[in-house]
Amino acid sequence: MNVFSKMHKLQLLHILIKDQKTGSPCEVSKTIGVSRANLYRLIDELSSFNFNVKYSRTRSTFYYQNEVELSFKYNVDVIEDNDELRKFNGGCITFFVPSRILDGTNLSLHPYSAGYKE
Repeated sequence: MNVFSKMHKLQLLHILIKDQKTGSPCEVSKTIGVSRANLYRLIDELSSFNFNVKYSRTRSTFYYQNEVELSFKYNVDVIEDNDELRKFNGGCITFFVPSRILDGTNLSLHPYSAGYKE
């Protein structure tokens, strides 16, 4: 799940919980498009924000024990300056596989490294 997808699912789940219209765990997981296990991970994420999430079997819904509000804010900037872009590095993983084809040396499956330049 990418960041924006997760934020969207958290927001949708929050609205359903706040309105107390989630239904059973199976129903809400289908509504927001996640597995039941991922639903509970999202609920744990809400709980990590000190949102006290409970489930009522009689009403068949999740609910908040106290009044809460959730909002996300993000900013997207286009970086066109190559020097500025070089400051950001998400990392790189190079996989080595034993290869006897090229005189016993290792062959990299990832041709780029953090210092790669065209």
